[in-house]
Amino acid sequence: MKNNPDEKNRRKSERMDAAFTLTYNLEKSHTLRISLGLIDDIETVMINLSDLGMAIMTNYDIPLGAQLYIKFDLINMHLSGDERWRSMKITGEVVSNLLISGENRRIGIRFNGISEEDKAAIRDFVISNKLPTNNEN
Repeated sequence: MKNNPDEKNRRKSERMDAAFTLTYNLEKSHTLRISLGLIDDIETVMINLSDLGMAIMTNYDIPLGAQLYIKFDLINMHLSGDERWRSMKITGEVVSNLLISGENRRIGIRFNGISEEDKAAIRDFVISNKLPTNNEN
């Protein structure tokens, strides 16, 4: 597949690589949580983030459409004082599940329960941490 510039920016919101630790659990379906072995909160790593969603790595085969409750701390080193750190509690829907290797899966999540304040903080984080490209002067 060729690198088409239009394909690279197909998302509605700018996304950036991130490496925050987070916890998640499945909302509602107790039966599904038990079948996946997800009784308690699961700790994992976020691999990218935007104000509309994120991707995480996990060893669990979480089905498309599953609702997740996600908690993480957003740390923006470009801010100072209390504004630098924000505790996020967000809900989202699993929209992709890709087996990477062995049991490692990349799970794509679209946020469907996020405050406007959290959305703005993530947007500011993405913008302030964006690396300039060769096209930008």
